[in-house]
Amino acid sequence: MNLTIKNSLIKIISQVSSPELGKIKKFYNVHSGESCYIFGDGISLKSMDINCFLDKQAIVCNYFIFHKDFNRLNCSYLVNCAPFYFAPVGGYSGSKKKHMSAMSSLYKGLMETYLDKYFFLHLSNYPFLSGDNICYMFRDIDDDRFSINNISKRLNCFEGVIRTAILLAIYLGFDHIYLLGFDYTHIPSRSLHWYEKGEGVLCEQPDYNKEFLTVAKEFIDITTITLDGISETVSAVTYEEFTGHNPIKRENTELVDDRYLKVLSTWPGYSIY
Repeated sequence: MNLTIKNSLIKIISQVSSPELGKIKKFYNVHSGESCYIFGDGISLKSMDINCFLDKQAIVCNYFIFHKDFNRLNCSYLVNCAPFYFAPVGGYSGSKKKHMSAMSSLYKGLMETYLDKYFFLHLSNYPFLSGDNICYMFRDIDDDRFSINNISKRLNCFEGVIRTAILLAIYLGFDHIYLLGFDYTHIPSRSLHWYEKGEGVLCEQPDYNKEFLTVAKEFIDITTITLDGISETVSAVTYEEFTGHNPIKRENTELVDDRYLKVLSTWPGYSIY
């Protein structure tokens, strides 16, 4: 697509959607001076007791809402920044299309259950979903109170959920975030998710989001909680040091109801059973 046409379309979309995008403004700096946890989907979470993280506000990403202990968290904010996640027709076919349809239906059901929590979604989902507890984000946060030099003016904050969640934490006013389950920020780092079986696979992720995290640290302190490692780009502390407890080994079947695992297992790349 011609760059000029693309920019014009983006401008039109932003203008037409401004009432929906503006819903986020009520959250500006509501947690000024506080610290929070941000939960990802990394496999290290299988070895962490969620009861050790109930003392701060939590921002939850992607599929952590399916964790059996999710209800215990002091969580008001959930982030799923996948474009067209709730679209009935997406860019998938075959088993992947069936998987996405089933997962989005489960997720939507939980959104209707947790009416006291706010869900931050990519704007592309707006034609398919709306609600008082749903807020949409797109490319930036259009708020004059948000510094013109802020991170969203300098880098793409929607290139992965870690970026969008950190942007939201900055906007909410938090001054320190603790990352849990963002295992690519760890050295050594492991792949796979907490809802998959096994212990994950060691994989090198040199300079993972290095530019973004470096800029983000101008606006907020960042500490990643690891099982046994360090981090190249942010501060790091082990689970044992942070909580005073040893890691606990649990399998995904202990952490997720089987009805959710059955749907998760339909994705060709997941190792569930």
